[in-house]
Amino acid sequence: MSFLLELKRDTYTLSSTVGKLYLDGKFFGHTLEDVSRGENIKIYGETAIPTGIYHVKLSISHRFKRIMPMIYTEANGYELINKGISFKGIRIHGGNRSKDSHGCILLAKNKINDDLIQGSLEDELTTKLQSLGGQGKIIVTNQWTS
Repeated sequence: MSFLLELKRDTYTLSSTVGKLYLDGKFFGHTLEDVSRGENIKIYGETAIPTGIYHVKLSISHRFKRIMPMIYTEANGYELINKGISFKGIRIHGGNRSKDSHGCILLAKNKINDDLIQGSLEDELTTKLQSLGGQGKIIVTNQWTS
């Protein structure tokens, strides 16, 4: 078994990137990330991952001391390289503001405004992904609206 996550980003501010996460085509929750910057531009701990298709697996986070979704491209299972930019240790976890992100994807039940989400869905996502085999893909896209 495997799963497909889709992260559709739709709101961009000077301090955050907001979107929606879908699991196998069904809305799962609201996301908040650091700023989505242009290609080949990265500020450590303050930049959202580039758009693209990535592997996702459940693994133990040494930093958070629990099983969490990890996003990666490389055989080492923790590094993500895309469009000339390298990230390490990118997770999906709870949090409220971009300062909680450090490059990761925050996931919550409620979007309060373009810079604040609340009601972590990390545990629910981890449990659901475990039931689906713990490995899959995530497609990250920017949905530009006028």
